[in-house]
Amino acid sequence: MIQVLEESKEDIVAFRISGKVDKNDYQVMLPVLEEKIRQHGKVRVYAEMQDVEEYSLEALWDEIRYDISHATDFSRVAIVGGRRWTNWLTNLAKPFTSAEVKYYDFSDRSKAWSWIHEGAPLPGDRGQNPQHPS
Repeated sequence: MIQVLEESKEDIVAFRISGKVDKNDYQVMLPVLEEKIRQHGKVRVYAEMQDVEEYSLEALWDEIRYDISHATDFSRVAIVGGRRWTNWLTNLAKPFTSAEVKYYDFSDRSKAWSWIHEGAPLPGDRGQNPQHPS
């Protein structure tokens, strides 16, 4: 399941991936990403991977194809998870994008939010770095 989080504001797209993920679930975030890219050019992505049981090969293939075709549309990607394969996935993604990509353990979730917000202006308040509550 992929859930778009309410923290998806301005040029930030935030989502949580959990349980079983298939091609249909992946379609949840594509329209959000497309709209943010259309509005802002480059976007920042916060992806929280929590208790992922199964990630279908078809969904993974769609994600790789999307990431390659939009390699220059991401400025930062923070992947938050608690399993070793999540860190491996982060390293696997790096060659396919010009974005800064970092992995954070769940215990460092607030650091991931701080990093993804670095340099992101608040509407009407340029230069401030918003903080996400832990």
